[in-house]
Amino acid sequence: MSKITITFQPYGRRVEVQIGTNLLEATRLAGISIRSICGGKGQCGKCKVIVRKGKVDFKYDPKEGLLTDKELEEGYVLACLSHCLTDCEVFIPPETRIEGQRIQTDALIPEITPQPIVEKIYVKSKIELERSLVEDLGMTLYSLPVELHNKLEAPVDCCRNGCTLVLLKHRKTRVMDIEKGDTRKRMFGIAVDIGTTKIVVYLVDLITGKILGSSSEYNGQLMYGEDVISRISYAVERENGLAMLQKAVVNTINKLIRTLALKYGVKPLEIYDVCVAGNTVMTYLFTGTDPAPLLETDAEIKREPFVLKASSLGLNINPYAQVYCLPCVSRFLGGDAIGDVLLSGMYKSSEISLLIDIGTNVEVILGSEGWFLSTTAAAGPAFEGWGIRFGIRAVEGAIESVRIDPKTLKAKYTVIGNTKPKGICGSGLIDLLSEMFRHGIIDSLGKINRKLKSPYIREGYDGYEYVVVPREESGIGKDIVITEKDIANLIDSKSAACAAIAVLLKKMRLSVYDVTRVYICGAFGSYIDPNSAIAIGLLPEFTNAKIIYLGNGSVAGAYLTLVSSDHRKKAEEIAKLMSYFELLKDADFMDEYLAGFILPGKKELFPTWWKLSRKS
Repeated sequence: MSKITITFQPYGRRVEVQIGTNLLEATRLAGISIRSICGGKGQCGKCKVIVRKGKVDFKYDPKEGLLTDKELEEGYVLACLSHCLTDCEVFIPPETRIEGQRIQTDALIPEITPQPIVEKIYVKSKIELERSLVEDLGMTLYSLPVELHNKLEAPVDCCRNGCTLVLLKHRKTRVMDIEKGDTRKRMFGIAVDIGTTKIVVYLVDLITGKILGSSSEYNGQLMYGEDVISRISYAVERENGLAMLQKAVVNTINKLIRTLALKYGVKPLEIYDVCVAGNTVMTYLFTGTDPAPLLETDAEIKREPFVLKASSLGLNINPYAQVYCLPCVSRFLGGDAIGDVLLSGMYKSSEISLLIDIGTNVEVILGSEGWFLSTTAAAGPAFEGWGIRFGIRAVEGAIESVRIDPKTLKAKYTVIGNTKPKGICGSGLIDLLSEMFRHGIIDSLGKINRKLKSPYIREGYDGYEYVVVPREESGIGKDIVITEKDIANLIDSKSAACAAIAVLLKKMRLSVYDVTRVYICGAFGSYIDPNSAIAIGLLPEFTNAKIIYLGNGSVAGAYLTLVSSDHRKKAEEIAKLMSYFELLKDADFMDEYLAGFILPGKKELFPTWWKLSRKS
């Protein structure tokens, strides 16, 4: 077949493809990541691009409502539904680009005494080496792996002037490597958080436990779909799909390792241990494990950690290094949640605590020393932009907080980065919904008040809408609005999150007064205003609780298990101890979920609000 050239602006990047190539696939081939929450199924409407030159075959039904009439007139198409027929020039508008993501790398990590599973022993000669192997490890030279034995038999063996044994002491002690000279002061490891959107890596000195530095980047899998279901579908349905996704995440980690190693003068061969935390899907894709079973509601998840060799995964560190993945609990409750619990310390406290991590899914864990109940709900998509006309992730240009003037009803906002707004991210949407409810712009059902006289309230493409940013203030050349349809999607999502919490409370016959600590984890959670979250019914009103922001509990949990063998054992104990409820099979969930459609929610969960409403 003949080939054509596609030029992507504003990057000026060109890629040569076969005629008929899907435009979304062409962006991947060009190494450009654009928004595609549904992974290319034509359902989310986020992969909007403008075809400036050339012809594409764009099959789209306007009744779907993913593009406005004005956008269609301006040449907008959905990349996933477009196939290139000639040479093309395609402009990727600001709201479609993935760039400048705000990534949470910090966490409230406690000081701990290092107890790594890697140890070094220096010996001055081959005779001393043999003695150490026999007396300390019950081994002989010939019982060493062939590649290590060959090091000793080389013409200039590494033991001639002394050498260092690198021991791996995980379950069973073994010799991991043999190094020339005395290298006991050089021992490093990495802790990794594999998020659906981003990856964070810590470079750690295993001797002191000090975090030398951190680095972060978009997950290379992002171009194959923004949510976990899209990734599973790609892995299952595409030839070599799983291998491509595994390579994408490993390439991202290798890039971050290379950056940190160069910055801090560490050789990749000096990195001997890796601890990884991620949700269950990310863990499966990283280890190259078939994720197809995760599509089944009754999938059996082994609560054992994946333990693999770095060389088998393609990590560019010491090839004999061990890679330890924190254990998963269920289809959507993974090692990242175990990391959150480790960081919180709730496993050793007698106080009743609630831990919540709001992301693509909301993960909820209720418990204290000796017991944990957990569940997950699909509450995150709307707060990350799915079904919200101007919803975007926390990238540069995203509105992150909102206040509304009670007199003029004009929105005042703050934006990530020194730039004009391009859309509204999760924390901004929560603030916006809260402010609209407080000031009577919407009622308890989320309907916009038609009786209010304001230039910011009008009837638009999807019915009534509120203008958050007038066109002249925006960075996308159009008004940024929130519609009643958007509000309905947000209420749906917040109801699912709150219902997940309510179900766990009900299972243990607890009230909002019994919880004394609420831990909020994750990048999204770190920027949520708790008052706004309570006002809209995303979080119940825990009147006696202290709210604690943990930051990135996933990478912190990976760090704790990297530095401390005791924490590694505790992570496995927590995973086995945790009870998990599948909400789709639970009779209470639907009652709690539907109750959340009236703002803020059930009076048992929001006692102060209901008392005040009765007085007014």
